[in-house]
Amino acid sequence: MSIAGFENKTEFTKKLNEHMSASGPVKSIQQLFGREKELSLIEEALYANGRHVFIYGDRGVGKSSLAAAAAAQYQSSDNSPIQIGCGPDTKFYETIENLVDRVMKSLAGGYDHTITQTLNVKIYSISWKNSTKKVEVFKVDSMYSAVNATEEIAKYHSEQPVIIIDEFDQIESETERKLFATFLKDLGDRGVNVKFIFTGVATSLDKLLGSHESSFRQLHTIGLERLGWSAREDIVRDGAAAFSLTVGNDVCFTIAKISNGFPSYAHLIMEKLLWIAFNEDHPVSHLDMKLFEQALRDAISSIGAHLKRPYEQATAHRSPDYTEILWATSDSEDTIRYSESIFLSYIRIHEKIHGKNPPPEYLPLPQPNFLVKLRDLKKKPYGEIIENAMDRKGLYTYRENILRGFIAMKALEGGVELQGNIPDAPKIPTALAKAKRINSAGKDNSPQVRFRGEELSGED
Repeated sequence: MSIAGFENKTEFTKKLNEHMSASGPVKSIQQLFGREKELSLIEEALYANGRHVFIYGDRGVGKSSLAAAAAAQYQSSDNSPIQIGCGPDTKFYETIENLVDRVMKSLAGGYDHTITQTLNVKIYSISWKNSTKKVEVFKVDSMYSAVNATEEIAKYHSEQPVIIIDEFDQIESETERKLFATFLKDLGDRGVNVKFIFTGVATSLDKLLGSHESSFRQLHTIGLERLGWSAREDIVRDGAAAFSLTVGNDVCFTIAKISNGFPSYAHLIMEKLLWIAFNEDHPVSHLDMKLFEQALRDAISSIGAHLKRPYEQATAHRSPDYTEILWATSDSEDTIRYSESIFLSYIRIHEKIHGKNPPPEYLPLPQPNFLVKLRDLKKKPYGEIIENAMDRKGLYTYRENILRGFIAMKALEGGVELQGNIPDAPKIPTALAKAKRINSAGKDNSPQVRFRGEELSGED
């Protein structure tokens, strides 16, 4: 094989999985780049009596990785943290019963389930402190029994137990979510020795907790932003260094840019890049743009359907205008953009593809036509990719920001490098813009662009 020191796939994949985590949380705190501040704040919160943690943010921004690292940091060494995932039909009492089973069965136990007219109890036989012990846990069907069961298992699990409730946003029932809030309060009132870390996809806690955010007073909340630039590059350089490889600055910069602050993209592209280097016919010591281009194609082909589907709905079997407009939406560091800024991106991208003086049939759309197609991207048949930001016309954002990175990857595959590292220019107020035009003796100094066809009327 072509990476020195890694002669077989077993050695290679072991090292790869230690450093790259494209499809799951990172494996260690050492690989959690750029989250030192958040990790410190979570640690402080967990050491406070009765305090738990809620991490929220965009899908793919690294919430589960931060939760896993924080749990590993607080969890005592006599056991491992427990992680429970949520779904649309998740029920609170069933979740606590599953938690009981998970903990007790991890302690080398079987159990008997006894049901009588007056008793519904599971009797677990566990190994604890070098002896066998029988533990009775009554059916969890009330808040009192839920707290009791949690208190009972906590003392057998470890000295400092941590439980991760992942993807809390998936729970559809507001009633079930409120039961978790009551549960946390009762745990604190009883002084139960256990810590919970929740994660959920949302731009604000209002979308997760509704109008009852105040009932989650026991939560320290962390709104996780996109990963900073240096941390994105750290993922790339760490992955290369793990195999004693160097990586080109252009490769590092490009991966950092198109990952768009979502670490899963950086991990995915690096994973593919390292596989390509490993499978090369000649020895590889440096990761260059030629290898990166192959890795990009492999990464795009392996992206999940939940990202591919909306992109294909917006572009497949439609005019090329939609592809160019969709690329334009991601042509900025900003996640909330004015339609005028997106239009300028569209003009830049169109010129990159077709040149400055294309034939009439390939001229760019005039702005009214562009706006009609841009608004189509809000509709279900077109993937519902964007929506009006803050309910304002002419101001757009993505329904799921993680899609921005995939769009940037597709654009780069198509030969257009998006400006994901450059923010939009500040918008000039309309009155000021008109005044400046008057002061210039009515002369419009903006670049002259020839547009296709006739203009359509329309409001943005």
